[in-house]
Amino acid sequence: MLLVFPERRLATSAGEGGPAFVQNAILGPLEDKRFATVNRIATAIGRTAAKPVGLDALAPCALAD
Repeated sequence: MLLVFPERRLATSAGEGGPAFVQNAILGPLEDKRFATVNRIATAIGRTAAKPVGLDALAPCALAD
C-alpha cells in the first residue's frame, strides 16, 4: 500500500521540480509515514514487553532503478 503512491507519483512527474524533487516530494513524505508506522508497532509491542529500540533505522528509504 505504501508503495502505490510513490510509484504513481514518479510515473507522472517526469521533468518536474529540481534536483531534490524526488527527496522532497516522494521519499521524504514516505519516510515520515514509515517512521510513524514503525513507531506505532514499537508502541504496541511496548504495551506487553520491552519496547524495541533502534527501529527508527527502518524508516529511511531510497530510490532504486
